[in-house]
Amino acid sequence: MFFNTRSAVLQTISSINFINWSFNNPLKAGQAFANQSQYWKDFSKIMNSDYLVDRRNGQKIDINEAEIRNAAATSKNKAKAAINYLLQKGFLPTQIADSFAIALGGATYYRNRIKNLVSQGMSLVDAEKQAMLEFREVAEESQQSSDPSRISQQQASSLGRVILAFANTPMQYGRLTKRAYQDLVNGRGDAKSNISKIIYYTFVQNIFFFFF
Repeated sequence: MFFNTRSAVLQTISSINFINWSFNNPLKAGQAFANQSQYWKDFSKIMNSDYLVDRRNGQKIDINEAEIRNAAATSKNKAKAAINYLLQKGFLPTQIADSFAIALGGATYYRNRIKNLVSQGMSLVDAEKQAMLEFREVAEESQQSSDPSRISQQQASSLGRVILAFANTPMQYGRLTKRAYQDLVNGRGDAKSNISKIIYYTFVQNIFFFFF
C-alpha cells in the first residue's frame, strides 16, 4: 500500500487521530506545531522511541531533531519535506507511513499533555513519563494495533492474519465508532468528542483516502 512518497504523505491524515477537545484541541495542537524547535524535538523523540522502533520491526535509524527541523524549515510542505528526509536516512515508504503518522500527530499530543499534567501539579519528569504512556495508548487505539488485546479473535487467528491483514485499521475504526455511539446514547463521556469521533471515523477519513 505504501510504496511511494505520495501514499506515505497521504498516511499523515491519521495524525488527526491525536486531536481531542481538551488539552490537545485543534487550537492548542496548532500552537504546539508552531513552536517548530520543540515540535521537531518531540517528533524525533517519538520516532526514536522503543515503541515505534518495535512497530518498525526493530528498524532503528537515528533521527536528529536539528536536521529534520532544518529540512522542514526550507519547505512549504513540511510533512513532505520530513518524509523526504527520512527516505534519505534509509527508511522505506512502507516503514515511514505508520511511524510518521503517529509521530506527526503524537508530537503535539505529547507536548500538550505534559503541559496539562504539569499545570495540575505533576513534576516534569513524571509528566513526561505519563504523557508518553497515554500517547502510546491513543496510538494503539487509533492506529493499526500491534497489541493482541486490541484486535478481534478473527484477526488474531492464523487465517485472519492473512485474510484480514489489510482490514485491521478499518475494523479498529469501526469499533471506535461503535463505542463512541454507545457512549453518546448512554450519556458517557463528552458528547462533543463522541460525535466528532463518529463523524471522523465514518465519513471524513473515507473522503480523504478516496479522493486524495
